[in-house]
Amino acid sequence: MFLKTDGYPTALLGIIMNLMPFFPAKRRIAAGLVTALLAGCASATPPATAAAVRSLAPVPAACGGAAAASTSLASAPATDALVTFDTAWAIIRRTHWDTTYNGVNWLALRDELRPRAAAAQTRGELRVVLSEMVGRLKQSHFSIIPQEVSDATSGAAAGGERGTGASGTVGFDVRLLDSIMVVVAVDTGGSAWQAGVRTGWVLEAVGDCPVAPRVARIPSSLEPRRRALMAWQATSGTLDGREGDTLALQFRDDRDELRDVSVRLDAVRGTITKFGNLPPVEAALSWHRVQRDGRSVGIIRFNIWMPVLAAQFDAAIDSLRGSDAIVLDVRGNLGGIGGMSMGIAGHFLDSAKALGEMQQRGGTMRFLANPRRADTRNRPVQPFAGPLALVVDPLSASTTEIFAAGLQALGRATVFGTQTAGQALPSVPERLPNGDILYHAIANFIGATGAPVEGAGVTPDRVIPLDRRALLGGRDPALDAAIVWAAQQAPRRLHP
Repeated sequence: MFLKTDGYPTALLGIIMNLMPFFPAKRRIAAGLVTALLAGCASATPPATAAAVRSLAPVPAACGGAAAASTSLASAPATDALVTFDTAWAIIRRTHWDTTYNGVNWLALRDELRPRAAAAQTRGELRVVLSEMVGRLKQSHFSIIPQEVSDATSGAAAGGERGTGASGTVGFDVRLLDSIMVVVAVDTGGSAWQAGVRTGWVLEAVGDCPVAPRVARIPSSLEPRRRALMAWQATSGTLDGREGDTLALQFRDDRDELRDVSVRLDAVRGTITKFGNLPPVEAALSWHRVQRDGRSVGIIRFNIWMPVLAAQFDAAIDSLRGSDAIVLDVRGNLGGIGGMSMGIAGHFLDSAKALGEMQQRGGTMRFLANPRRADTRNRPVQPFAGPLALVVDPLSASTTEIFAAGLQALGRATVFGTQTAGQALPSVPERLPNGDILYHAIANFIGATGAPVEGAGVTPDRVIPLDRRALLGGRDPALDAAIVWAAQQAPRRLHP
């Protein structure tokens, strides 16, 4: 019998879903979730407890701190507090795959926290209690998503004029390098590029709000990949806006001189898509071909596992089928629909090999690759058999890790970059009686090696850390290394 979850069978969702740990693929969603996280209203899963985060100095309200959320319901009176608590507790008791609850006495935890839930006067206070409950599991993909974040469909720019268009993009991305946020990619066709922003620059401030205090609030005791993920969330949330918004930014350039830049947000190039009751996200995929050492190497980049990109990936493979090798750049891909990993893997595997298996309380399901033997025109083809490289980083999570770990273990792909997030639990969102969302894992995922993907994540075959000097020189060390390797592994053609 199927248990229903917002109209979706839980068993079916367990098969197809493995969503990203914090849903921040859309910048405005990142801002809301990080605000909740830093205020102690959402569980950060393994990285930090709400109490640890609350002990840090607050980010000023004017700079996007917890007090800045004008639409926040945290101060609203708590409604259905005990019903909400009991519902969340019972859902996890019923669906958690481990009957020991990762060593937590689940019955005793209810008795401990239920009085605090009953005493909660505001929604924010109740969220703290709920977040502590799910945080005790010390596992990823368990969090309380505030209703106002889940329902968010609009956002405002920081430090600039407000536009009236659709969702916009700032046109560059950043990553944590030591204690600074460095630009790692710039859209060469966007406003940021035209304004002079380049890779290797350090983002110092958005509007009048410096970036460093946000990063400094992240506990230094966290392992580097978790700090990198949280720093990206905290920073990218400030870069949200609508198409046409203007952001006043300050960078430290290649000469380490401060430079003020005004960037007008461009139209989102991907597709805004939504799944179930989760917030809308941007899905984008691109591909191109490069020549290296007389070989042709196809490069595909995509930022999320959502059905809207499936046909685009098929088209990319058709376009690149004649390449000598292929590189998949999945840095920053936080996850999505878990079942897509089987179909995408089928483009590169000629038999139904297992990427791993999902273990639920009611049984186990193997994630078998589905060999793709027809192209987009339904013509017979063989799965791509040339060298395959994957490029990953700490923002490669969930479904991305299932996919990468499986192909790496099967010897089908060589992985480059830095260790992935280690957050790979199949999970679903459920609406609680008070309107908030309980996002919870319902299964464990065991990789093709027989070890869990959760926690360890994927360690690249060739670890290539960020290098600001290389970025300032216009180079991308991890991607460059993957391309060189792929070209070297491709057999030399007798005839060009």
